Amino acid sequence: MVDRYYPIILIVLLSIAAKLCGVSLFYVLTESMKPAAGKGDAVITVPVRKVKIGDIISFEQTQSVITHRVISIHNETGGTYFITKGDNNTYDDPFPVSGKEILGKVIFVIPSGKIINIHYVPVLYWLLGFTFGILIYTLRVQKAPQL
Repeated sequence: MVDRYYPIILIVLLSIAAKLCGVSLFYVLTESMKPAAGKGDAVITVPVRKVKIGDIISFEQTQSVITHRVISIHNETGGTYFITKGDNNTYDDPFPVSGKEILGKVIFVIPSGKIINIHYVPVLYWLLGFTFGILIYTLRVQKAPQL
């Protein structure tokens, strides 16, 4: 009986572990990163300590998340700044990216974003927790001795 709940438990635990480790999911909003990632694709990012030229990063500027490739790195007295560019763009991005703006390094692209974006829907955390609680309660009731 419990065996059929293992996949659900595994998905919940993996989701929680991924979030605790800083794994995030963002959607690509334009065609600027074609062919690496197209409009509507989802990108999975992880925290990054050292950014290299050629890395694809997601960063926050002008109140939106942008996913572009690092094409040069500049070390200045105010810190390190990264010049980025979309693979499908003719010109570099107009503003350098500071280390504080980087949200993560892209490790995987999900074509067409065919995944539930739990990062943007906090209500799903509550639903997952509620479902997990019901599951545990059900298992405890089934194991209770009958009088």
